[in-house]
Amino acid sequence: MRISKIEFENFRNFKGHGEIKCATDGKVTIIYGKNGDGKTTLHQLFQWVFYGAVHFNKTTSDTLYNLSFESEQAYNSTFQVMGRIDFEHMNEKYSLTRTIIYRKELDSSSIISQELELNHLDLDDNWKRIDRPQETIEKLLPSGLSEYFFFDGENMIADLRVKGRDSAKNLRKALYSIFDLDILESALGHIGNTDLKTTVLGKLYLRKGNISSGSDINATKTNIENAQNKIEEYERIISDAEAEKNAKKELISNISEQIGSTRSKEEYEKERRGLIKQRDAFLSNIDSEMAQFGDMIISDFPQLLISKAVEDAKKRIHLKVEDSKLPQGLDKRLIYYLTHLTTSKCICGRELTEEHKEYIKSFLDMMPPNNYDSMYINFSTQAKQWGKGYSREKIESFIKRVIDNQENANSCDIKIRDLDEDEKNSKDIEDLIVDRKNAENRVAEIENDLIKANGELSKYKMFLKKEMKKFDSLTEQTKINQAAMRKIDIMNAVRDYFKEYLDDESEKYSKLLQDNIQSLLNMMLTSKRTVSVSSEFAVKVVDSYKDESKSEGQFAVVSFAYIGGILKLVSGIENLSGKEYPLVLDGPFSKLDADQRQNVIDCIPKFAPQVILFSKDSLQDCFDADIIGRVWTIQSNEEKNIASVKEGFLWTSDQM
Repeated sequence: MRISKIEFENFRNFKGHGEIKCATDGKVTIIYGKNGDGKTTLHQLFQWVFYGAVHFNKTTSDTLYNLSFESEQAYNSTFQVMGRIDFEHMNEKYSLTRTIIYRKELDSSSIISQELELNHLDLDDNWKRIDRPQETIEKLLPSGLSEYFFFDGENMIADLRVKGRDSAKNLRKALYSIFDLDILESALGHIGNTDLKTTVLGKLYLRKGNISSGSDINATKTNIENAQNKIEEYERIISDAEAEKNAKKELISNISEQIGSTRSKEEYEKERRGLIKQRDAFLSNIDSEMAQFGDMIISDFPQLLISKAVEDAKKRIHLKVEDSKLPQGLDKRLIYYLTHLTTSKCICGRELTEEHKEYIKSFLDMMPPNNYDSMYINFSTQAKQWGKGYSREKIESFIKRVIDNQENANSCDIKIRDLDEDEKNSKDIEDLIVDRKNAENRVAEIENDLIKANGELSKYKMFLKKEMKKFDSLTEQTKINQAAMRKIDIMNAVRDYFKEYLDDESEKYSKLLQDNIQSLLNMMLTSKRTVSVSSEFAVKVVDSYKDESKSEGQFAVVSFAYIGGILKLVSGIENLSGKEYPLVLDGPFSKLDADQRQNVIDCIPKFAPQVILFSKDSLQDCFDADIIGRVWTIQSNEEKNIASVKEGFLWTSDQM
């Protein structure tokens, strides 16, 4: 299978319609975006379209529709969420569409219908609808291996680190399914053994006696059946108890993770007190700076006043010179002569009246005692003597510090408001501690119940063994016994053959997987590690001292090698060689150092015939240009609730 295009409509934070076209020629398709933009949403979109299931992290809701789009719909109206994948398989074209129809209600919207439609393009280029689409998809892309086709690196690392045994069990189940070994496993369970009356061997065993066999035989047979019933009952009790215990332990683990990342009321209050203390310190600094500013202004008032006066005088004198319109040649001596009481005529010979003299006298107001330049020089020189020591930079520094402290105080207020909002929406750590303690107490109760149940189970098994021995003795010479024993021998031979075949196949596939993972680790890991895979498909990676401890980066590399090894194993099986499985990879590249990252990226294109890669940066400098097929950039608003996808390298990591 090769995916050519995926379309979506109003799927979570992707409002409206969007589509991503993928390279189908063996080149890598890269889809990248910043944290929170919607990489995980798009990665989950593939699984939702194929299998109708999503697995978002614990901090997000499972709501599939876009909240912004839903808010715009009228009450009681209907709207849809759609996903469509076009793909090719064995040179045939298919289109798979999954749709959910919602109805807008007061508080939220409810699902009113769901539909899955698979169409196939026939030789006449007509799309024909396929009946039972999920069965067809299961054959083309088995759901048991979905977590390996649609690989979530973060979760896989956690599974390998914390749930190694469960991961091995899931992988074993998936591989058995794809290699048709699950049929053998089911047959072995059906054949069973003589201890359980519901199995083939159990039923054959009880046929050694019948109603006409005699009272002792019938009584012993009844005891055997009663013991078998009790064994089945206690095994069911133990199975349910183990399942509940495992669920409680997982709950304890999840709560512990939440406690590790959740603040208590005391922690909130401590941080709040710290922010208030910082804010008050900034406000106190403002008061101090303003007081010092006032002291300096008072002490430097003469200098400031004189400095201002000098500047004002300079401006005024400049204006005075510009505005003066004295007659050419007029000076003080001439004015004094013309305005003297004894002067009756001007130097030009005209008669001077008292009115003329008053006009001439007005020119005296326009004349300084010296010339304009010399007057300003004398004034400014004197002013400098009085204004010595005034520093403009020092005064301005007080103002700047007041502004900085005010901004810091405002920043603290914003943080306090955000902290209060966060605290309001957070769950009390005390409640988490109580929940964890209750779960731990329940685990302790279950373990006590298991001790009792296992004790009862052992008791009934011992009783069953004794009664079966007695039953064998009583029925040893009967013809019914001989006929039943022949059938039992045949079924034992069949069971042994199936078991041997299953063990051999498990050993073969686990060895192939081990070799694949080891080969990839040798190429990707910068340190030497040895891989072993048990017949139960449990993976173990150790150094030369048999130490399993690994850094987070090494765990990431192991997880990449794990998925690569599985895909290589599946593609290498002869009866599956005609099938192709894509790899849609959301990889935690940030956990790798530079060398590990490049080694992993160099190997990824070899994992599968089609690789669709999600990343938080463009990886443009990590792949050769001829390896990259198509590139798409996720863009989102500031609230990370409305996103879109556009083709091309629209930003790089150094622009983040």
